[in-house]
Formats: sequence, structure tokens, C-alpha cells
Amino acid sequence: MLTIRILTSSDIPKINKIKKEFDIFRVVDTNQGKLEMVELFNKDGVFRGFGKDTKAAFKKAKRVLTNFYRNK
Repeated sequence: MLTIRILTSSDIPKINKIKKEFDIFRVVDTNQGKLEMVELFNKDGVFRGFGKDTKAAFKKAKRVLTNFYRNK
């Protein structure tokens, strides 16, 4: 079963800091079976992270986002 929800700062407190720093306008959490996926949306694209839970997936998506801007 596929579950999609929009994450807010009440779910993960670090979301507000990331939103301000990288101009993120949407953070989406997708759950399909045992796999969690977090997507960070901004003007340059969608940055995804996968993990066993939401926090791990968010951490990996954040790493993808920072690596993109570091190498740009």
C-alpha cells in the first residue's frame, strides 16, 4: 500500500532550517511497504532519500541536496 503525506516541522524539527537555507517549498514522505522515501522540492529539482524510517530517509535526502549545491 502506498502512503503519501506532507511533512512539517512538527514531524522533523530540522525541516524549517532546510527550507530557509535551500528555498525548499515542499517536503513529501512516501511509504510503500518497508521502504520510506522523502522528497525535497525546490526550484532546481527534486531531491530524494530512501531509508527504513522517515528520519533516515530525510537525512539521506538532505545529503543529496547539500552535495548538489556543493558541486554546483
